[in-house]
Amino acid sequence: MRMLPKFKAWKIAGITAALGLVLAGCGNGDTESASAGNNDSDAKEIIVGTGNAYQPFVYLDENGKLTGYEKAVLDAVDEKLPQYNFKYESFEFKNILPALEANKVDLAAHQYEVNEERQAKYLYGKVGYTDYTSYIVVDANSGSNFNTLDDLAGKKVYTSTGSNHAYILEQYNKEHDNKIDIVYGSGANEVLVKDLQTGTIDATLLTKFDVNKLNEQFKADLETSGEPAYVSKTYYLYGKDDTKLQEDIDGALQELIDEGKLSEISNEVLGGDFTK
Repeated sequence: MRMLPKFKAWKIAGITAALGLVLAGCGNGDTESASAGNNDSDAKEIIVGTGNAYQPFVYLDENGKLTGYEKAVLDAVDEKLPQYNFKYESFEFKNILPALEANKVDLAAHQYEVNEERQAKYLYGKVGYTDYTSYIVVDANSGSNFNTLDDLAGKKVYTSTGSNHAYILEQYNKEHDNKIDIVYGSGANEVLVKDLQTGTIDATLLTKFDVNKLNEQFKADLETSGEPAYVSKTYYLYGKDDTKLQEDIDGALQELIDEGKLSEISNEVLGGDFTK
């Protein structure tokens, strides 16, 4: 929901109590009260809708504070835009875009890739900030070698329900007579790794970042197979008419890229430069 305007009479107990009741009734997201650094009272407040359980991109730390790559990048963007004051509201992933559609938030940030369904509803930024190129991934000990999606015909390929990887596979199947046997799951990483190792599934689609993370986390031996299955970047999403906000944020984001700051943030938070 939209944050209520600031009053000079915060010390009046009745108003404070009433405001607390209103905020408590929102219930569909956790608001990060601290701004990104712009404290100008004339700045326009921008509510950022994002997630809370997608490490290391955006999640709540041990103190319940929003952190991760998404937050770090947007904080840096906000510092370049004194006309805005970013505040954050965290949701379950499935609720972020409905909140944007209902005008409860001004932009959505959760490693969103471009697809036709979202393009029909929302305004995409034009400057991408994370490389999200997807690869066919197999267990290195399986002996499997898939160069393109065509090689996955008749194979069991795992994907998380509702993910962009699911969208990629589903679109492929629509155009190729359902040749890939798509296996849907909840996104549990331990299950994915085990199923690849045991041959329950033949392959999955992941970014190089996710391959590195799973290998480290589970001491697995996953590897990319063949050429990129889908070349992509991630972008912020806005309401269809919010072109001014989109242009301003794109401009600040491009400055961070040109200055090398975006790469610095990626190296610091993600452990490598995943922006190119």
